Amino acid sequence: MWSAIYKCFDRWKRVEDSGGHVDDKNMWRAVKSLYEPSSKPTLLYIKPYALKMYAETYRPQELREIVGQPTALKELLSWFNTWPEQKKAAILYGRAGVGKTSAVHAVCKEMGVDLIELNASDQRNYDTIMRIVGNAATTSTLNGKKKLILLDEADNVYGREDKGGNRALSKIIDITQNPIVLTANAYWEIPQGIRNKAKMIEFRTLLPASIKKALKRIVKAENLNVSEDILQRMAKNAHGDLRAAINDLESLIGEEYYNPRDTETSIFQALSSMFRLHSTDVRKEFFNVDKEPREILLWVAQNMPMVYELPDAARAYYYLSRADVFLGRVMRRQYYKLWSYAMDLMTAGVSVARREKYHFKRFQSPSYFAALARSRKDRAMKSQIYQKIAEKCHCSSAEASEYVIMMKALEKENERAAALCKFFGLEEDEILYIFKKGDTILKAMEDLKKKEVKNEEKKADSAQKTLSDF
Repeated sequence: MWSAIYKCFDRWKRVEDSGGHVDDKNMWRAVKSLYEPSSKPTLLYIKPYALKMYAETYRPQELREIVGQPTALKELLSWFNTWPEQKKAAILYGRAGVGKTSAVHAVCKEMGVDLIELNASDQRNYDTIMRIVGNAATTSTLNGKKKLILLDEADNVYGREDKGGNRALSKIIDITQNPIVLTANAYWEIPQGIRNKAKMIEFRTLLPASIKKALKRIVKAENLNVSEDILQRMAKNAHGDLRAAINDLESLIGEEYYNPRDTETSIFQALSSMFRLHSTDVRKEFFNVDKEPREILLWVAQNMPMVYELPDAARAYYYLSRADVFLGRVMRRQYYKLWSYAMDLMTAGVSVARREKYHFKRFQSPSYFAALARSRKDRAMKSQIYQKIAEKCHCSSAEASEYVIMMKALEKENERAAALCKFFGLEEDEILYIFKKGDTILKAMEDLKKKEVKNEEKKADSAQKTLSDF
């Protein structure tokens, strides 16, 4: 369609900037007139930024344009103006579309600060972060201006492509000479070590009134004819996501009616409804939560004891235990229809188990995830050792773990243990991990190497002597 429109431009040369926005229906008539010579050419009016999305065109340029976040903006400015008196990094957290990234851009523009940004589309492994962010963090601009480093969606630094990214980030925060800002939807996905080095600033979910205010500003600027009722419905159905509401407004242009979007529900919203409503209908609240049943079970189990007292907690634990049984059956039988029963028990069951009045508590992410993060290094070390043993013994990693148990039994026999470690090609840190007295094993390995060198020298001397006899 765009190629046809460009032909329209070339054919009639009648495109001019009148301040109006592209009208989809008008655009279609123009394309249609290309193939119907008898039809009257249609004049298109287009702004220079008409191909830009509304969300980008109307991104706040000043802090006063950001709606619904007075406390967060005050904390952000305070941290920036007193840097590095508080902490060298700040983490802006909150659901998508509440103004985290826009706030950073606005601060940079108002304060005359250069912005170095690394977003989710960039590779963010150890080398990339050290090269780009590390250089920016430890150098100043040519004109002596301040720099602010932004790592967008920092809770998504994971996977094979981003290996080592968090380790690099932690190092850079320690040595940085410029402020560093991280944004995250789920702050608990950021390692605890990085969180401890940063100031946590919460961007709250926007109220419908704040979203409607921003939408009205766009409607006025674009000279659109959108009723107050539709704006109100858009603001409400966005569930606190201003970007989603703006995209809905843009998609409405040229449409006859407004079709509300299916939005993702945050786990916090779903938990709040479940503990507050005392109804089996809360099951529906979890339909749009982007988490698997096993993870939802962990969230409920973590937060239920903070909200429920005995005997409500006992009844809730019963339903949770039954849900866990069904999840186990899913794994064993690979019969995923049982997920439905598990979800009913862990949501509706827990909700109706409450008899006492609900008191709001601040929800926490499951401690299970924190424990996994703490044990990540330990699990990586085990995997590394098992893989080396498995390669030498031509067995699985599970079988290799049994060899480690036998190696530990040989700890007192230093020479035999050292010979095994050498055979498997184990490094110093791996030996220290396996054996309590790893130092003695390492010493035995050194002695073993010296003996081997002496034996090689003896063989060489013997061979030389044999040749000289001829």
